[in-house]
Amino acid sequence: MRLPMLTLACLLAVCTVSMAVQAQTTAEPAPNNETNADVGTFTRLILPTIQDGFGPVLASETGLDLTSWETIIAGSDFGEVLIPYDADRSLMIELAENPPEGVEAPSAQQIRLVRSWIDAGAKSDRGEVPFENSTASWLYVPNQAAGIVTAIDTEANVVARVIDLADLGFDKMAMPHHTAVDPDGGHWYVSLIHGNTVLKLSRTGKLVDQVEFETPGMLAVDATSKKLYVGRSMMAVNPPQRIGVVDPGTMALEEADVFFPRPHALAASNNNVYAASLSQNSLIARAGEDAELTDMEGRNPVLVQFAISPDNKTLVVTGQLSNQLYVFDLADPLNPTLTDSVAVANGPWHPSYAPDGSRVYFGNKYTNSVTVVNARNWSVEKVIEDPRLSEPHGSTISPDGRMLY
Repeated sequence: MRLPMLTLACLLAVCTVSMAVQAQTTAEPAPNNETNADVGTFTRLILPTIQDGFGPVLASETGLDLTSWETIIAGSDFGEVLIPYDADRSLMIELAENPPEGVEAPSAQQIRLVRSWIDAGAKSDRGEVPFENSTASWLYVPNQAAGIVTAIDTEANVVARVIDLADLGFDKMAMPHHTAVDPDGGHWYVSLIHGNTVLKLSRTGKLVDQVEFETPGMLAVDATSKKLYVGRSMMAVNPPQRIGVVDPGTMALEEADVFFPRPHALAASNNNVYAASLSQNSLIARAGEDAELTDMEGRNPVLVQFAISPDNKTLVVTGQLSNQLYVFDLADPLNPTLTDSVAVANGPWHPSYAPDGSRVYFGNKYTNSVTVVNARNWSVEKVIEDPRLSEPHGSTISPDGRMLY
């Protein structure tokens, strides 16, 4: 059962894997729109079928307006009711085929008609595919156990596409783990842990290229150098002590030594890349061929993931076992200096900076909460709790700073 989106200090949509927001970009042209032979079909045939046959099963979707293509695509207060090109995962079809008790279902013919329309792209009378021309940022959420990536239009806050790895020729158990997006928003990348591959895809999910890499985990794109960096998954028991450096244009791969086991945490900015070990108190900063290793004192905190401040002056990293957020000064980018630490709830995971640098947000995986840290004085400003939060893992913030996912 779907629940309304959480409206707390900001909008939260939490999943158990990592995600990335795509920058605004020119949308791809809709496939076959210029040869659409069924102009007018929606108003003439599909709309009355949805209103007459599907209205009863969709009655519980508060806020849903079935009067036009635009309002149907906008969905209800709970989110989308259909996903273009994916009738099987569309709520409209699910409820039609499994109606609530006592509610009359659409006829088999009506279901076939609407199913066919959704699978063909849920086009308008003009042949427009939903969100095909959207200039909003898209959020790419890997669903690790399902072998899919969900793309969310962050302006409409509904699922715009579902990219099924099986449709791209990959095993359902390839385990998509983390995503990253080019600075111009034209392409995005996803790491496949069990597929030992990093994929490059177009905005709407067409496979463009790929590169083999053993048990890839976290991804990071440096907007300055345009390089894509690849770490190793937590699931990798004894991976090579190297990270990947990929040229996004050719997807050519080089590997760079990190000199410690199990590199996981990863961040890149301003021609610098940072990686940290899961199994020892070490992090490394690299700039081209130059590299400097930093060892932290005390017991191993198990450094999970970094975030770099928008002004490139501060690096933060979460400690899975220490329940600390560690703060490093980047005055010398190759020699991060530990300046502070913040005690937080159990299991801090992937942090995200607010666009203005004022706060850091992250899920506490083992306490089902979200921590808000004030980045001006390094104190916990708020802990967000809600029964709908379950093992929050990845996080990201919309470019305008209004939404935390």
